[in-house]
Amino acid sequence: MFYTMIWLLMALLLALWSAAAWVLHTLAQWSGAQAGGMSGLPAQLGSLPAPAWLSPWLPPGAQESWSAVLTSFNPLFESMLAFAPALLGLLVPAIWLIWAVGAVLLLALGLGSTMLIRLARSRMGVTAANYRPLARH
Repeated sequence: MFYTMIWLLMALLLALWSAAAWVLHTLAQWSGAQAGGMSGLPAQLGSLPAPAWLSPWLPPGAQESWSAVLTSFNPLFESMLAFAPALLGLLVPAIWLIWAVGAVLLLALGLGSTMLIRLARSRMGVTAANYRPLARH
């Protein structure tokens, strides 16, 4: 019974691990497809106004300073967007490589737990021949 519980738990954990990797893979592909449409985004960042609730606490000229800082980062943002498809091309294999390492670790955890239960049962002298469930009173 313990073996069944361990392997059902490992199967559940592997299913969750696989679903997480699949979702991350899908998000990586989706964001790569959307990267081309974001070419004008860095120029628009400098024109973002401060939130209305924050405006009373900002000193005069803070919005202009913030716009100047964001505008100075435009070349950096543009170059990052240019490299996004290449970087996302490396991200997808990395996601599945990490998934494989995690799956192997889950398998090793299941095998280790099975061996630990087998060792504990042999130390207590419980074998299939002399195993008797608790008697009912």
